[in-house]
Amino acid sequence: MSLSGREVLIALLLAAAGLAAWWYRGAHRPDVGPAVPQHGRPDYVVEQVAVVTMSEHGEPIRRLWSGELRHFPGDTGSELDAPVLRLLEPAQPDWVIRAERAWVSAEGDEVLLEGRVLADRAANAGAPPTRIFTSELLVLDDAGYAETDRAVELERGEDWLTAVDGMQLWFKTPMRSRFFGRVRQRFAFAQAAGAGAADGAEAP
Repeated sequence: MSLSGREVLIALLLAAAGLAAWWYRGAHRPDVGPAVPQHGRPDYVVEQVAVVTMSEHGEPIRRLWSGELRHFPGDTGSELDAPVLRLLEPAQPDWVIRAERAWVSAEGDEVLLEGRVLADRAANAGAPPTRIFTSELLVLDDAGYAETDRAVELERGEDWLTAVDGMQLWFKTPMRSRFFGRVRQRFAFAQAAGAGAADGAEAP
């Protein structure tokens, strides 16, 4: 039985539609994540952790507390619940940083704090108290440096500042910082208060 030209054309169109449907299904297959975290199960768990890091001269430079620490095999580091990180500097108020959770590198030189992150520093003779709010903060204590690309709010005495795209903070004396994205700030004065907005700022 011979097919007419129209029937051959219809058959070719149906075959092409079938191939297109098969290609679409393969190309748009949803990615399936692993059933367990990629770092696997912890090899040990410690409750009520208190760690003191010493300088090369034997002076304490960092204290870290956590309700629970989970260590993972290899060089993947450790997870912490409800961490409190205290950064020490001689003759200066401590930085006290609290978070919901944290990750510490295997070498201990990087701490990534996550969740609701709150950093406090008490007043000293030359500066009012400082408080920082954000949702993620990477601390490189050896370098005296911290950063985030999340929205951040800083309170310094009666002054405040917000930045939508994060900040860089050099927290050892003399402290300095940089803020990114849309920045809003308010400085309190004895007789008046000012407010402003900018696309980036640097503070002492």
